[in-house]
Amino acid sequence: MKQKFVFTLLLLYLLFIQDLFTQEIKLPSANKKSNVSFEETIYKWSATRRFQNKPLTLNQISQLLWSAFGTTVDGVTSATRVFPSAGAIYPLELYIVVGNVENLPAGLYKYNYRNHSLIQLKKGDLRDSLISAALNQFFIKQAPVSFVWTAKYNKVAIYGERGKTRYIHIDLGHSAQNLTIQSTVLGLGTVQVGAFDDEKVKEILSLPNEETPVYIMPVGYKK
Repeated sequence: MKQKFVFTLLLLYLLFIQDLFTQEIKLPSANKKSNVSFEETIYKWSATRRFQNKPLTLNQISQLLWSAFGTTVDGVTSATRVFPSAGAIYPLELYIVVGNVENLPAGLYKYNYRNHSLIQLKKGDLRDSLISAALNQFFIKQAPVSFVWTAKYNKVAIYGERGKTRYIHIDLGHSAQNLTIQSTVLGLGTVQVGAFDDEKVKEILSLPNEETPVYIMPVGYKK
């Protein structure tokens, strides 16, 4: 009984320490309206593989994250996301590798869509490591930020192989297309990256076993 009590106290202490050193950054509210038409946006878009050495703002990061992965009703997260998902399961997670963003230190962050906030997981510029993992695609270093999606395939087990090989990737396409469109609306460029070493990206992001990296999108000003 005493051992169980001591173990419980130790566990609570470790959780407290973890919370103490986990920095959560509340993001500015995202805009829900724009004067740019949908037709103009898809007409103007093109893949960007050369980026300016120019920082993004925290407002831009907020807008991009909300558009790709946010919610449409404040305080409600079930089936009120900005993109559809088979069975409203939402088996994806979204991270950003930050190198050059105003008022946001370089590092690795996870997007908390429930609170519209960022949780800092690592400090320092990880873009060189991400380039190496992504088969030396140099534009990842140029871009001030890269968005990295991961998938939890076990969450779609209810749908069998169809869920793992089809539904989860359809979900990803919806989310990534939102980011593509929002980047264009903001006058930014992006490109979709699927060629990378899964294990190396997993190591950079310190992912748990149940998460697999599935997509990378660097975003920045076009050069």
